[in-house]
Amino acid sequence: MDTKLYYEQVVRDIYEAIGRGTSVQTLAVRHNSLLQGKTSEHQTDVYWEFNDGELTYKTVIQARETATLDELFALLRIIRDIPGQTVGVLVTQPVYKKDIKDMADSAGIILYELFAPAAQDIVEPVIEHVRINVDKEWVKHEKEKAGIGDEQVQVMKQPKYAFIYDGQGHCVDSVQGIFDSYSKQRQGMPAGEKQAIAHTFHSPAFLQTNHALVPFVKLTSIEFDLEFVKVNELPGEEMVEYILSKVFRYFGR
Repeated sequence: MDTKLYYEQVVRDIYEAIGRGTSVQTLAVRHNSLLQGKTSEHQTDVYWEFNDGELTYKTVIQARETATLDELFALLRIIRDIPGQTVGVLVTQPVYKKDIKDMADSAGIILYELFAPAAQDIVEPVIEHVRINVDKEWVKHEKEKAGIGDEQVQVMKQPKYAFIYDGQGHCVDSVQGIFDSYSKQRQGMPAGEKQAIAHTFHSPAFLQTNHALVPFVKLTSIEFDLEFVKVNELPGEEMVEYILSKVFRYFGR
């Protein structure tokens, strides 16, 4: 496949994955359409507006064979013309120039770098079916102490991006850090082979909640499936989750 067409196909895969459903509420998603800004219309490959339960985000996703300063400035003009919390995503070949990366960082543009299909031997870890297991008896006891009865205590909307604390309230790891640790340990796994991982905690570990009276819940384990896939075969759902992680990190979520 022609390199330019490959990156355009990646963007179509992302659009179709958003349409199949994501971990956030999609408010609007459009493919290859004109987007009305404050001052003018803009041609966009994908426009995605979504809500994480608290805030609304707007994402403009463009596919370009090569990331240049001109392409970054063009995308910057679009995201600055769209009101609200807006970021840009440029799907492109790996970027090695420091000025391009620095410009993207300062402009709020996420560089989604993918090798073209010729690089068949390059694989990336994919994490799926994440299950955060809490100590239900511990949580029940803490709720009774707080006098909130059966009131629901929820962790943040995207727990995989959350930090893990010890019994003294010190940050000791993150859920993503656990994913990364197992991915590093299992480098060399054949592409397409999936492993079920159950990470248990040998000392008390806690995840932050959004409840003032029960600010933490005690964890028992984190379960997930780990698979290594060729970068040019990344499923759309995984690419969407990657974009979500970058958007939330950019806005400090």
